[in-house]
Amino acid sequence: MRGLLLFFFLLPNVLFSQGYPDHRSRYVNDFANLIDQETEARIESLLIEVKNQRGVEMTVVTIDSRNDYGTFDAIEPFATGLFNSWGIGNPKRNDGILILIAQQDRDMRIELGAGYPPAFDDTVQTVIESYFLPWFRQGDYASGIEAGVRETIKRTRLEFTDDGYTTGSRIRLMAESFVRSIFSGGFFSWVFGALGLAGGGVVAYFVRQYQRNRPRRCDLCDRPMQRLSEETDDNYLSHGQKVEESLKSKDYDVWFCQHDDQLMIEGYRNWFSAFGACPICAFRTLHSKRTVLSSATTSHSGSARVNYNCRNCDHSYTETVVLAKLSESSSSSSGGSFGGGSSSGGGASGSW
Repeated sequence: MRGLLLFFFLLPNVLFSQGYPDHRSRYVNDFANLIDQETEARIESLLIEVKNQRGVEMTVVTIDSRNDYGTFDAIEPFATGLFNSWGIGNPKRNDGILILIAQQDRDMRIELGAGYPPAFDDTVQTVIESYFLPWFRQGDYASGIEAGVRETIKRTRLEFTDDGYTTGSRIRLMAESFVRSIFSGGFFSWVFGALGLAGGGVVAYFVRQYQRNRPRRCDLCDRPMQRLSEETDDNYLSHGQKVEESLKSKDYDVWFCQHDDQLMIEGYRNWFSAFGACPICAFRTLHSKRTVLSSATTSHSGSARVNYNCRNCDHSYTETVVLAKLSESSSSSSGGSFGGGSSSGGGASGSW
């Protein structure tokens, strides 16, 4: 009788004790079977390349439901616990990244290592909303995961040292985080903001904004010119310039002199755009997509096909590039343990 009572006393703890899955790979753990073989190979190749080039451990995990692991927690604490249980990332830099998708729960999380400043929470939130969720809502998980992984890699690049971030990395992050609030206060506000943040990168950014916003005078009559609104200035842009603006690779300002109808068009490149300059039309409307043909290993190099297409003039071409051999330290094998990094709960979540 006593044994029976003890059994029923312990039963809830057995049924509802929280656990985490054991990783089968350091790169892609598709427990929910959402990713086809070819897509998984491409994603793994990307993550191996990140490990090789940056030393950053980034892993993708799909599960059916958190309930399968004995928890009714929200995805945030579950992701933090899983991250720390596996020890993703370098223990000194805490630079790991976990992308977790729970299909039946219809939510996901990008969990960041403790080394990423809070500014990156907004960055990965944008990635989730713009690259993962649109595909997930269509039921195409494989495409969404691949697109989201590519964008996460682009947007989470930091220059790490063994002691943490370099000064330049901190400066760029602070600039992104505070630029809107600084500019809302006028000239002296953003000048003192720049001085407070310090560093060449931030000052250069502010100087560029000052140069862009300073008054213009007409070359013919020396009278002040008027900057047209974003809606109005499209009437004076070429087709290629309009495409650049729609792709957010460049932004244009049009200044107009009411006295003698003179126009001045000035373009400003987006530093973070993925579009390059087209060799035919010269507009920054060239999109590229890489397909791995053969993965690199520690014993031989690999190859990839890069397809280019211009969104303005429709010029297309293809080239084959060589993928460097993997270093022995990172290995082409996806098995093994993580580095021992930790997360303090930073990142972002989304649902569909």
